[in-house]
Amino acid sequence: MIFGSAGSGNGQRAGATPLIGLDVVVLDTETTGLDIRKDRIVQIGAVRMEGVEIQADKRFERLVDPGIPVPDVSRRVHGLGDEDVRGAPGFAEVGPELLAFIGDAVVVGHSIHFDLAVLRHEADRHGIAWREPRALDVALMVAGLDREMIDTSLDGLALGLGIPIEGRHTAIGDALATARIYSAFNPRLLANGIRTLAEAENLCRKPAGLIARQEEAGWFARPTDRPDFSRATLKTGSQRAIDSFLYRQRLGDVMNSPPISIHAQASLHDAARLMAERGIGCLIVDPVDAGDEPGILTERDVLHALAREGGAASAVTVGSVMSHPVISAPDETFLYRALGLMARRNLRYIGVTDATGRLAGVFTLRTLLRKRALATLTVGDEIATAKRPRDLARVQAALPSLASGLLADGQDARQVAQIIAAEARAMTARAAEIAEAELAEAGHGAAPADYALLVLGSGGRGESLLAPDQDNALVIADGYDGDLDAADDWFTRFAARVNEILDRAGIPYCKGGVMAKNRQWRRRLGPWLDEARNWAARPTPQSLLSVDIFYDFTPAHVSGKGGARLAAELRRETMEIAKGSLAMLRALGASAGGHAPPLGLFGRIKKDDKGRVDLKTGGLLPIVSGARAIALRHGVSDLSTPQRLLQAAARAGRSQADAELLADIHAFLMRLILSQQIADLEAGISPSNRVDLSLIGHREQDELREALGRIDLINHMLQDLLQGL
Repeated sequence: MIFGSAGSGNGQRAGATPLIGLDVVVLDTETTGLDIRKDRIVQIGAVRMEGVEIQADKRFERLVDPGIPVPDVSRRVHGLGDEDVRGAPGFAEVGPELLAFIGDAVVVGHSIHFDLAVLRHEADRHGIAWREPRALDVALMVAGLDREMIDTSLDGLALGLGIPIEGRHTAIGDALATARIYSAFNPRLLANGIRTLAEAENLCRKPAGLIARQEEAGWFARPTDRPDFSRATLKTGSQRAIDSFLYRQRLGDVMNSPPISIHAQASLHDAARLMAERGIGCLIVDPVDAGDEPGILTERDVLHALAREGGAASAVTVGSVMSHPVISAPDETFLYRALGLMARRNLRYIGVTDATGRLAGVFTLRTLLRKRALATLTVGDEIATAKRPRDLARVQAALPSLASGLLADGQDARQVAQIIAAEARAMTARAAEIAEAELAEAGHGAAPADYALLVLGSGGRGESLLAPDQDNALVIADGYDGDLDAADDWFTRFAARVNEILDRAGIPYCKGGVMAKNRQWRRRLGPWLDEARNWAARPTPQSLLSVDIFYDFTPAHVSGKGGARLAAELRRETMEIAKGSLAMLRALGASAGGHAPPLGLFGRIKKDDKGRVDLKTGGLLPIVSGARAIALRHGVSDLSTPQRLLQAAARAGRSQADAELLADIHAFLMRLILSQQIADLEAGISPSNRVDLSLIGHREQDELREALGRIDLINHMLQDLLQGL
């Protein structure tokens, strides 16, 4: 998976993963009774889902010999008696097969914690290592959304959703029915803002009465041991920067395997040629005698032989210059420990042994550099090869983990925001490519005119955090004679599909409607310029909202050189329009200066009833909006807030001290918000711009208080750099 893994330490999916991006196994069991400690499993049924799409051909069906008689009361429910399960494999054989089928998937079921509890006890009974999966219970989710729901039985839910049940009270029949219920219920989850795994888990915790009864029955593995994210620590500048990659990966994850080997009696010429062909820096040397241990030949050994022997070195045997024995470490060794061993022994290469002690691979510093680089680059390939929203959702799910790792590694929050924004633009571009291909396949042809798909707002500035929504627009060549108001227009279809793909991938529809599918954000070049002139001539509060988001645009996807020229012309012309509008620039400056920082009496930080403070409205917003107004006044084309501040001050011949201070405050506030969003996403809380002050240390609170108190500098800059208007 991208960035190492989108999952948690045990390989399961991260809480921030959109539901559409999950690998799911829907599971049901039939048992000899309802006592999870004593009763046994007689049948298991499971089916795979990709997000909310049922993979009916990927199923698991097993009868299980329980090893005890099946009571008549249970047989009357599921129809399985002693004669039906006699001769079937026991759980000792079926259990590992089931665990392999589940893998890292999230398990979904109806009253699933009963099934998991039975499986947990069966595994313990048979000495099978059990790993508790993350799980979602459809009954609890329904009850969590509708507190008045009385009948949450499988039959009741299926009836309410119009889903027929085939094979009721067979494990596979109930699993398939549950899968259909989960899929059909997903739109209701999305409509209620439940988009991610952690949010769905939180929803499952809401029906307190049902949860209490399940806990009393002992269904939960650890009834009181649930994640407590309320005291999550924000990663601020006071923390020590470490390379988290080295503390997450083991040698077995990154080794080159199998090792490339050569016989000890081969010549150095043959060894050098093999290294060159394989692009490697060392070879494992097979011993002459089978009982001997292997050696290792490195590039350094070859160079030393050349220095000693000159041209005759090519005929020297490998065995005469190799190092012996191979210094190795077990494949479960963490990288930071392996690097410590290599530094201590001055090694560039070490062998990696498996559980039996066999040499299974080789780890090199070159491998580490390549793996470390690919950990941050392969997301581009993930996006480029995405064929459906689910594939893009997996990229979106990895962003919180990436952001957390980069912050922990000491990256500036603005750099992290630039990466998040770059991935969002890439996802928008890929959504456009998918939409184009779908339209062509449906017989609507290619784009009938040049166009550019624009990303607006924070995404355009390169300052995106982890509470995304769609802000995009479409500019189309003036020569296009189609009807952009028509539902069957190519660009109408295209824009609607792009917005739909992004929404399903975890970038929700813009609540303010700033999306290309809405007609006011889908225009030809000329009408866009006319609209910019209207904003400039009549800067109403509503038009200023449009100006604020529009003037941060950047193209995400263009139709060849023509589309690129459209975006460039739109940028050039609209900036000239803004620069020449005294009324609009004054209004923008007044609006930017109208946001007071959240400080009360004696400089105390104002908190809401949940102990949080909004760091956008009175913090980021005045800086960002003020920088935009100043940049438009002085013709600064750069979109990033710090560069707008610094370049405008330079062009106006003013001191850069205030601009630099505001840029530092901007970075500090972004870091606090981003850190809070990371913690909230994993806790299943919708990310926002509100930061929990209890999670910030005293020193950081003092710094925050001082930073908020200095935001008024933007008003001085606005007055100074907008003077003469």
